[in-house]
Amino acid sequence: MKTEYLSMKEIGALYGVSSHVIGRILKKYGLRTPEGRPSDGAFQDKFVTQRHSDDGTTYFYVWDIAKVTPILESAGLTRVADATAK
Repeated sequence: MKTEYLSMKEIGALYGVSSHVIGRILKKYGLRTPEGRPSDGAFQDKFVTQRHSDDGTTYFYVWDIAKVTPILESAGLTRVADATAK
């Protein structure tokens, strides 16, 4: 099974919330630093990786949806959309 990585914006859309809500939850669980960057642990445990922008000039962080789903749902979020319905 292929690992699916999504941006916080894309994950937020699955739960009907903003990327800011997703970010706050990831911070609460130690997956993001107070400054908003992924924590060392998030990289070590492969919760997050980097994806290059379409034009290749920059990158952004994307999260393993299978790994963050239990965290988001334990924080009280309920999925409102399917990951395949992008």
